[in-house]
Amino acid sequence: MSARSLATCALLALLAPAVAQAQGSTAATLSRLLECKLTAAEVAGFVEAINAEQVSDFAHGDAGGDSALSLWKSDAPVTAWGETSTLVNMSSTTEMHLALQVPQGQELTRGKAIVDRIGGMSPRPDQAAMEATYGWKGMDFRKSLPDNRNARVLVDLSYSPGWVIVGCSYGDIL
Repeated sequence: MSARSLATCALLALLAPAVAQAQGSTAATLSRLLECKLTAAEVAGFVEAINAEQVSDFAHGDAGGDSALSLWKSDAPVTAWGETSTLVNMSSTTEMHLALQVPQGQELTRGKAIVDRIGGMSPRPDQAAMEATYGWKGMDFRKSLPDNRNARVLVDLSYSPGWVIVGCSYGDIL
């Protein structure tokens, strides 16, 4: 092996932990964000870094297919609320959810298990009206947390069958 090849290998060996740490850092930030553990300023800073294309290990993807989800993919697995995935639904800059693809027909069972694990959740206030008025099918449970944060579990059988999402909104949501 040439001296140049050895130097390149040595450099790559030195950089590998930094790259892994950066990826782990994004996944760790996402985990904390999805579990409602960041401040509003930290969420804004993370979103600014995404918008400035400074987060290379988290990017918009098309894994959702025909679903209504806006999915982003993390290079490293993200764990939140007892679930793990590399996919995150970013419905807005202040509401993000871990996206779990499940076999169709098992969405409500999986969603209910997450709701039970989190505890203290209740259905969206207008869920019955949405079902009666629009024929919407699914479940939308929320739990208010300090500092204007809300945990949320959503199963939207009408627009995103085969998916369960769990995460956090920072700020008021219906």
